Amino acid sequence: MIARKNNPHIYPDEYIPFAQKSSSDLPVSENSFMINLTAGIISIALVCGVKFAGWNWSSLAVLVLFVVSLSIGIWGMEFIFRGKRSLFDDIKFRRSVALERVAYKLLAMFFIWALMAFLYWLLPVYRDGLFTDYFAFFLKGWWFFVPAGILYFVLEDKISVREHDAYWQLGRWLCGHRNDANRSEMIELFRGWGVKFFFLALMFPYFLQRINWFMKADFTQLMGYPYDVFICLNELIFLIDLLFATSGYFMTFRLFNTQIRSSEPTLWGWFVAVLCYWPFRNLWSYYLEYDGQLYWVKIFENTGIWFVLWMSVLLIFELIFSLSTVALGLRFSNLTYRGLITDGPYRFTKHPAYVFKNISWWMMYMPFMLFASDWQLALRSCLMLLAVNALYYCRAKTEENHLSHYPEYVEYALKMNEKSIFAPVAKILPFLKYKAPQK
Repeated sequence: MIARKNNPHIYPDEYIPFAQKSSSDLPVSENSFMINLTAGIISIALVCGVKFAGWNWSSLAVLVLFVVSLSIGIWGMEFIFRGKRSLFDDIKFRRSVALERVAYKLLAMFFIWALMAFLYWLLPVYRDGLFTDYFAFFLKGWWFFVPAGILYFVLEDKISVREHDAYWQLGRWLCGHRNDANRSEMIELFRGWGVKFFFLALMFPYFLQRINWFMKADFTQLMGYPYDVFICLNELIFLIDLLFATSGYFMTFRLFNTQIRSSEPTLWGWFVAVLCYWPFRNLWSYYLEYDGQLYWVKIFENTGIWFVLWMSVLLIFELIFSLSTVALGLRFSNLTYRGLITDGPYRFTKHPAYVFKNISWWMMYMPFMLFASDWQLALRSCLMLLAVNALYYCRAKTEENHLSHYPEYVEYALKMNEKSIFAPVAKILPFLKYKAPQK
């Protein structure tokens, strides 16, 4: 296995994963799936209370309620139910605050924020109306984020294991002290913020769209036609998914052990990941369009029980995809490692989100050869969807290569070769089997 200290892409460890008892022999998970799920249910229940009480809250206020209640719920239950086995046992005051050291860190933070604001202003794609509320949120909330950032770094300076972290190094570098900066850690810092720059700007407005739908939906009128039921449940499933995804990008705090341990170091890994998201997805969708005229509803619409069965299986697969995000909890993030997760759906397969997302696409847009009026269209659709599957396979492989720098992940992945529900498939298709890196 590859030692972490020999990997230039990985920060030094700051907190040790808690020792949680497990009913399986998989490595310890740094998240509790049940705690995350319970906190999610509580968060949704609070928003349901706002909705059915008739309070006229803005979507931004509901988003804040969602994220704050979820985060407090997870951290609160971590503290209550895990006690000394949790990360809180390792969080303690280690030194007095050094104003000069904090000043360097704050300089680095404000520099990064200013750089992000400049790029949002510069790049034409962010002038799309999709991002209006995202920018308005931070413009209106600057009075909170600035003092909160200052307070955070004051506390972080007292608690952090390392005095001279990447923020301090960047602050010193900006002041002309080039010899105090570690190039690898500086690059890692910017990669981590690059992830937040790209994905938070997407997840935030997508989450707002789902909140708008949820607050305006009249659920009593959605049960007349089975497809309306599907649309309703589909929206709720992705509301849960986006709740955890958005919270994960917001709550990247070293104080609570949810910091980025490392981010994807290869250009190929970044390429195949961002290609799956707007606006890059729009570029290749013209070449890999697979839905065409073969949507599942057109085939099963008048088949009675078959419609219900197909719809139910499709929703189950989408729910598994959403619960994979729930399992990651406040550590959710593309292109990063924020701690090993072996609980929830990850107990059964290494890539539950990718696997069941791709299966659901085959079910949703399946090019039924026997039902298609144009067999060439059906064949082309099959080939295009296979190309999309290949793209997600590349994402999975780049993630495995990145996480294989961590001994605990190597142990987990090797055991999943035998324990995964797809282990029999990997025996038939050996390229799906995980191979540990050479020492």
